[in-house]
Amino acid sequence: MPFDNSLKNIQTPGRVHALCKLLLLESYSQEKLMELLQPDSDKTQAKDVFKLARNGGLVSLDENKKVHLQVPKSEVLDSKRFAHYVAGLAFENKDFIFGRFSAWVMTRGEKVLTETRDELAERFFNEVSRKYTSSQEFNSTNIIGWMTWANYFGMGHTLNSKFVVNPANRIRNELEFDQELPRGEFIRVQEFMDWIVKRCPELDGGTVNLEFNDQFSNQQLSFAFSLALRTLHDLQIIILQNTRDVKNIWYLHEVQTHEIPNQVTDIMVKG
Repeated sequence: MPFDNSLKNIQTPGRVHALCKLLLLESYSQEKLMELLQPDSDKTQAKDVFKLARNGGLVSLDENKKVHLQVPKSEVLDSKRFAHYVAGLAFENKDFIFGRFSAWVMTRGEKVLTETRDELAERFFNEVSRKYTSSQEFNSTNIIGWMTWANYFGMGHTLNSKFVVNPANRIRNELEFDQELPRGEFIRVQEFMDWIVKRCPELDGGTVNLEFNDQFSNQQLSFAFSLALRTLHDLQIIILQNTRDVKNIWYLHEVQTHEIPNQVTDIMVKG
């Protein structure tokens, strides 16, 4: 998987990308790669970054201790394509702690905006991890690392040591690489959600998300997902619409001050 269960903040996206870019030049021995990544005597940081990249299948180590890049060259050369590629790996399996924690956070509602890292760690253990293990899978230190990567993937941003959920950029990035959804015409929200389920498994309705989401079957969208749709609407990337007499209604987290306060039936992805 692309993320260690004991995720550290030194395992940053920039360092992982730098490792992959180095391997575009040639396949180095593990020792030489560590030296290039961290020339000083202490290689702890470089080893942790390498561990994350290897666990995620971004690199491989052969029997001669030589490191080989496993990411297509085109995905490494472009920073946006690289982020999109790694995000696909990070969220694809509901058994990965990173994806499971991300999906759980996305269903927390407004309360997640005020929860501290310690509170998130404790509640994630009590509500989720306790079913699988007797040890705490994510502590507050791991959550700092998670915040760095979640920000990188467009899930929100960190403010005053708390994570402000808003996966608008996560959806926007998927739209940028998509060739499936029609552009410039209204489609039913159901069609858009069918697409989201395939592209963003950690968001509403996705295979990772559904374990924690008891409202999706009622077509009630989460606070985080509703915020993302309204953000994209306000940025004119999508257009939300509520059409009268349409039976298939989806419900946003209610905001009476927005032009789409609650109900939505149609959505347009602008060209």
